[in-house]
Amino acid sequence: KAYANYATHCFQLFNRLETDFRSIPKIQQALIPSFEKKLRTMKACVGANQLFVRKILNERHVFMNSDTINYDWVMKKNRPPTPGNMEKVLSTLKQCVRDWSEEGKEERAMCYGPIISEIKKLFPKPSTKIRMLVPGCGMSRLVWEVANAGFHAQGNEFSYFMLLCSFLILNCTKKVSAYQLFPYVHQTQNQYSPRGQLTRVMLPDVNPGSIPDSSLSMNAGDFQEIYEDQVEEWDCIATCFFIDTANNVIEYIRLISQLLRVGGYWVNFGPLLYHYSGMRDEISVELSWEEIKGCLKHYNLKLIREERCRPATYCFNKQGMMKNEYSCVSTTCVKIGKTPREKPAPRFHSLINKEKQQQQQQQQKQQKQNQ
Repeated sequence: KAYANYATHCFQLFNRLETDFRSIPKIQQALIPSFEKKLRTMKACVGANQLFVRKILNERHVFMNSDTINYDWVMKKNRPPTPGNMEKVLSTLKQCVRDWSEEGKEERAMCYGPIISEIKKLFPKPSTKIRMLVPGCGMSRLVWEVANAGFHAQGNEFSYFMLLCSFLILNCTKKVSAYQLFPYVHQTQNQYSPRGQLTRVMLPDVNPGSIPDSSLSMNAGDFQEIYEDQVEEWDCIATCFFIDTANNVIEYIRLISQLLRVGGYWVNFGPLLYHYSGMRDEISVELSWEEIKGCLKHYNLKLIREERCRPATYCFNKQGMMKNEYSCVSTTCVKIGKTPREKPAPRFHSLINKEKQQQQQQQQKQQKQNQ
């Protein structure tokens, strides 16, 4: 529904911009004679983006497979999407640039480059019999690159915003530059000129269908829920900007170890932003890199490569005035023994409270029996 509301949301933002501009004195309005033309162009760019969004929505049936949800009722229900969901739509469009455009090539080289280079060193003879997992694959370019390098790769992603968009690119696109996109048209802050805001980007920069279907698969859903029952099924796990998406990063380490066969590798790149930090009712275990390193030995993961201060930008508009740049770690671990058997830790405060209540009830019951 957020995708369907994309153009309406943007036009509401633009109407506010126009109202605010009209509120200033006319003598000041006259100093910006190009404002009306820019606004018309912005609306036209949103119209072009809407064509791309419609193509995404045309494939939504792939994920509408629940017998318990009335999807038509959800779409018709007169309830606007939340601001947070609308922001995710705008963010996903910018993610397209990062993963699937020529403009995103430099950014991909910063973060995906070290991972692909390391995988090729660890597995000098590519084969589709070598199974590689890429959890938190986002718009799926990294998992595509792994498959394109000659391995069997499976991507896992939780965000349906990204899953819908990446499905269109991976499964419904058979040529380069099939779509045009104006990803920064909504970004009115930190612009040197209107030209930067109205930048056109063509997607994709490669033919996604150029690799065999058997070498690439996707698994939609929560990483911990989907893979908890798997044991030693993967030769390599590649994570990029991922481990800090955990409520408890130690749980991710435990599960990654469990999934790897003995002798398998974990290749990681990214910062420690901790996505659940400060969120109500969410556990957020926030550790430094040194503290995380201290946990590896317990799960029989041996750190064999560590690089610090690797720069990486994220969805950077080269023509803008603002840049988010991280100083990342780039690491490789090898699994040297069996993973200790442990019960998965609870991820939400509500579950912890429920367990405490159950323990208290059991203690009270036991005390009554003793009396």
